[in-house]
Amino acid sequence: MKFFKLPAVLAENFIQERENSMTDNNNLPSISRFSCSPDQNICIRSHLLPLLLLFLLLFIVYFNSFKGAWIFDDYHNIVDNKYVHLQSLDWSSIKETFYGVQDNKISRPLSYLSFGLNYYFHELNTFGYHLVNFIIHCTTALFLYLFIYQVLRLPILNGRFNNRAGSIALLATTLWAINPIQVTAVTVIVQRMASMSGMFFIMAMFFYLMGRISPEMQKKIIWFCLCFLSGILAVASKENAAMLPIVLYIFDLLLIQGISRINLKRQLIIAGVPLALLLMIAFILSDPLSFFSASAYSHRPFTLIERLLTQPRILLFYLSLMFYPLADRFTLIYDIPVSTSIFLPFTTLPAIFFWITWLGISLYLANKRPLISFCLLFFMMTHFVESSFIALELIFEHRNYIPSMMLFLLAGVGIIAFLKDFSKKKSIIVISFLALATIIAAQGHTVFQRNDLFEHPIFLWTDNLEKAPLQSRVYANLGLEYDKIGKFQAARDSYIKAIELDRYPRLDARAVPICNLANYYLKNGDKEGAMSLYRQSISIDPTYLPAKQGMIVALLIEGDLEQARLLTEETLASGKAGSIYLEFYSLILLRQGNYASAIEQALKVMNINDKPLFVEKVLGEAHMQLKQYEKAHQFWMACALAYPDEPEAYIALANLAHIRQDKKTAQFASRHLFFLKGNKTWNYLANNINRKNFIIPAIFTGNTEKTLFLVRQTLEKEIGE
Repeated sequence: MKFFKLPAVLAENFIQERENSMTDNNNLPSISRFSCSPDQNICIRSHLLPLLLLFLLLFIVYFNSFKGAWIFDDYHNIVDNKYVHLQSLDWSSIKETFYGVQDNKISRPLSYLSFGLNYYFHELNTFGYHLVNFIIHCTTALFLYLFIYQVLRLPILNGRFNNRAGSIALLATTLWAINPIQVTAVTVIVQRMASMSGMFFIMAMFFYLMGRISPEMQKKIIWFCLCFLSGILAVASKENAAMLPIVLYIFDLLLIQGISRINLKRQLIIAGVPLALLLMIAFILSDPLSFFSASAYSHRPFTLIERLLTQPRILLFYLSLMFYPLADRFTLIYDIPVSTSIFLPFTTLPAIFFWITWLGISLYLANKRPLISFCLLFFMMTHFVESSFIALELIFEHRNYIPSMMLFLLAGVGIIAFLKDFSKKKSIIVISFLALATIIAAQGHTVFQRNDLFEHPIFLWTDNLEKAPLQSRVYANLGLEYDKIGKFQAARDSYIKAIELDRYPRLDARAVPICNLANYYLKNGDKEGAMSLYRQSISIDPTYLPAKQGMIVALLIEGDLEQARLLTEETLASGKAGSIYLEFYSLILLRQGNYASAIEQALKVMNINDKPLFVEKVLGEAHMQLKQYEKAHQFWMACALAYPDEPEAYIALANLAHIRQDKKTAQFASRHLFFLKGNKTWNYLANNINRKNFIIPAIFTGNTEKTLFLVRQTLEKEIGE
């Protein structure tokens, strides 16, 4: 029943606002008008309580999102991204987060800094990340409400909405905030980039509006400074906020100044200089001509013209998702056929005409209905960056986080206007509010359903598979998740299906399932099949590091140390390889008997990675070979503490203990090995000494059988004593 409380509040507000006096309709709005009134009880009742109810509603429908797992691009941008793994809050560490996933270019610094701060406080526990995402969504809803409320009281609207501003603002914000199209922007952790950008975007618009309507110069300066700061933060969260200056200019022209022939000419002349300056800066910083070059689309399965022809259909599809939001229509990866001409598919030309008409209506209504004009133009302008000529993927729901805001303002205005027209017919009013309650409840339920899918990647990708069964990327990602839970045969089948379909958003993405299939063959002992697939993967994408990593492991297993060393050095020389390749390099040097160099490379890893994969083993074994037993003991003990379920470290410690005649360590290692053996045989333990990294050969090179014999003797003596 909680879903039905908000329409009741809307009804109460609507009746109260209708009965209010209209004597102040022509007053200029101000911040004091919103934040406080002579009657404080009315202030709280009109604004605070409905907003609290809205936040409660959002908490109910997004509560299950807090259980969401890492999904899709979360891994590349957060989980596996060393730049956001903040260990301290000093400036040098914070500055590293600004690079996102780049090595030499600052990218969305505010978003990545927020991920870094999440990691600093709770590492990879997803709850904190989801909590921040939810708070961002609520804050965005708050400022959207404030913005709509003040816009509806602008003088240019002739007091038409003054007494219904609260109801319209609350309804529009509610319909926007609980629409299922916002789920990926809120629930997928990495899409905080979109929601954070949206939050600062609407904050900047609100602050600009307050600056324009404030009568005092001092307040104007404060509001405009806040607007400028919010705009910078919006762009620092995601680049699509770059449209903010143009949006503000159109907003000012339509809803502050008003359109007239004289005013329009004057504004075009005034706007010409800053617009030219803005275009020049954009040209210098981003080289827009590169967007039109052949290389920009070389990695895409579509051309620039095909993308431009396809986007009108996609924008129309976005609208259908917003206003017909059934759960079965939403997914993460969509399968949208590319428009190869204006006639193929047949919906291409009608979609183009639809948006030409949309634009024409927007311009036609600029003078008579500036609010409608602005809302329609807002949708098109805020989609420009991600839905035009830039060589991005074709479709993602989260791209509607900002553009959808003003469409729901129109929806709110329309619904409240309908209620006003039939306000004397109580039966229609009751039916209307029941229908509104049903719509809000249904949308909330759809959001809740969608969030459930994000609890585990298997749920999400199997659902996505039903809705986009011909997309290779869906099978590739499903295969990865099957691999993680030990369903290796199902993973293999998914990889093969992805390869057979051969439909990817990026041509170089074909390398991914081929590499993953190679990993499957390597785990099952088919080294030749694995090597062939690794080579095929690298031939498709020479920069694909996981394929090179797999090939290095395969070469290590084959014992081809020289080829493994050359490939590792080549990968490290590219400057894009992570610390794992330094670990492999140290292991190769260890295998080649170059113990001093192995230690040197391994220590480099320790300096840049606080959670290395196996470098403690390399250091322990290298010092062991150099007969530096104290240091060997130190590193093997560190490995045992880091990976207490791995027998290899305890076997090495047991071996060292008998060399050093360290009875205490011998007992410690023997007890742990007995526990790890469980009901298996000692031979089984000897053949499975590296459980965590079972693809990588064991690093301990001592006599395992002899060491385990000594372990059994230690245990027998301990029992005898």
